[in-house]
Amino acid sequence: MSERVAHIPWAPEIQQAMRKFSVQQAHRVLHGLFKPRMAIYWTDFLCSYAVAVASFWAVGPLGGLSPAGVLAFVVSVFAVFRCFAFIHEIAHFRAKKSFNRFRAGWNTLFGIPMLVPVFMYDCHGEHHNRRLYGTGQDAEYLPLARMSPWASIQLLVLPLILPLFGPYRFAVVTPVSWFVPRVRRYLYQNLSSLKIDLDYEGRMPRDDEKLSWRLQEAACLAWTGAVIALAATGVMSAGRIWQWCALFATVAVINSARLLAAHRYLGDEEEMSVVEQMMDTVNHPRRRLLTELWAPVGLRLHALHHLMPGLPYHHYQAAHDRLVENLPADSAYRLTESPGLIASLRRLARESRSHQKAGTLLPARSPSATVKEGVTR
Repeated sequence: MSERVAHIPWAPEIQQAMRKFSVQQAHRVLHGLFKPRMAIYWTDFLCSYAVAVASFWAVGPLGGLSPAGVLAFVVSVFAVFRCFAFIHEIAHFRAKKSFNRFRAGWNTLFGIPMLVPVFMYDCHGEHHNRRLYGTGQDAEYLPLARMSPWASIQLLVLPLILPLFGPYRFAVVTPVSWFVPRVRRYLYQNLSSLKIDLDYEGRMPRDDEKLSWRLQEAACLAWTGAVIALAATGVMSAGRIWQWCALFATVAVINSARLLAAHRYLGDEEEMSVVEQMMDTVNHPRRRLLTELWAPVGLRLHALHHLMPGLPYHHYQAAHDRLVENLPADSAYRLTESPGLIASLRRLARESRSHQKAGTLLPARSPSATVKEGVTR
């Protein structure tokens, strides 16, 4: 592994643990766990989808402000969040032919109706690229520990306006972009990536992607138009529109909190080794059932994911158990663990305040809490 760790002020004991850590040894320990089982993906997604649809519908007859209606809304939020998190797995296994049907099914049932089609997460590969992780070319990273605490607060506040993003992107800008090249470039560079760094610019679709992206955009436009028509004719009540907006915003806020807890954000926009990425990322192995709500589909073991991004989510717990059992007690992997969401958020706040007091904050950047990881990270 790379010996270069000096650009991040790791504590001496952490530096020593990092130098001892062997990615190859960890990979050997996890032998046999890298094959995704599509039956698990389909069952998990479809069950979560059924719960999401049923609970969302139930809010109406139960009454949105009644205890039962509020409970149904909460259930719909976490079920939708779990459905959304599968875009992260799709991004990692898109090269596998076995994922083609799942990708299409997820996009048809969930991605397009939620106005988050799969092509908008195409940028996720950069978040795992050794040369790009934590740099200005990583859409899903900001050096928040070295930025003002206000940057992290913004990530929790901005999701409240995200329900407006999809209709604006697909019902307003998309049709114009089909006829105006300058708008088309603006669309793909600025409005086609799930990101937290507003300075990040996405890429134009390749020739072999143009038709697929255009069809997904057209489907999102048609869906938005259908909803508007149903609302205008009274077939769909305004209450359901507001319910969807509240659902989307709540999911986005939860995901933003998860994003803040997923990394330590100690980077200084220089490239990091795989082990440094792991150490800059956080595992939340405790209280599994509760943690699975706010960090679903493997996202709670995020340091493990950055160590082994080719591992399917349904093997994460077994992989984590193997590593804890087989690696030394002073292994760097064990140092990635956090007691929980609140503890991780507090640690990030402490790091940010310490840089603020020391006068070592980085220049202000433009954070945005677009729903993702990426999920989804």
